Amino acid sequence: MDALIMAGGLGTRMGRGVKPLLTFKGRPLIEWILEAAAGCDSIENVFVAITPETAQIKDALKAEFIETKGKGFVDDLVSAIKQLGLKKTMVLSADLPLLTPVDLCWVIAEYKFASTPALAVYVPTRVYRDLGLQPSIEIDGLVPAGVNIVDGADLNGAETRLVTENPRFAFNINTTGDLEKAIEYAKKNSS
Repeated sequence: MDALIMAGGLGTRMGRGVKPLLTFKGRPLIEWILEAAAGCDSIENVFVAITPETAQIKDALKAEFIETKGKGFVDDLVSAIKQLGLKKTMVLSADLPLLTPVDLCWVIAEYKFASTPALAVYVPTRVYRDLGLQPSIEIDGLVPAGVNIVDGADLNGAETRLVTENPRFAFNINTTGDLEKAIEYAKKNSS
């Protein structure tokens, strides 16, 4: 399986420039998820999708990049998968700094039991509330975590919902408050 990190967001809610390059524990946000993906034995190749607005990411990282047009998350995702000719692909938001290789490998292992071409990871809303986070999207008491698996050969196929209470999946950084909470959580839970 390959991984595609979506790094086209400008972070307008953050008001601080290209969001994937914002600093978390001394390193750009995107470096953390790149490291997690590279450390998962189930992932063969890692690609980073950027837009013209986030092209400066190329100067900050060593990675394989694919440029999309910046027409929105789904359009850019489909474009990148088609341009690269990807099949089964883990799609990750660039702003998930707390996920580990073990977390990503667990999602891939769960996908093997799914009877659908797609899988999306969700976290119960109450987990967000317990962490002091305010989710930006909520669906039936669940919040999308920004971790998905799709099959490039069947992009319109059905989706399995994988629900986890693992708090690391809840830290999808969309606001300055989210970033502060993630830093606080990381300090309390570092080994």
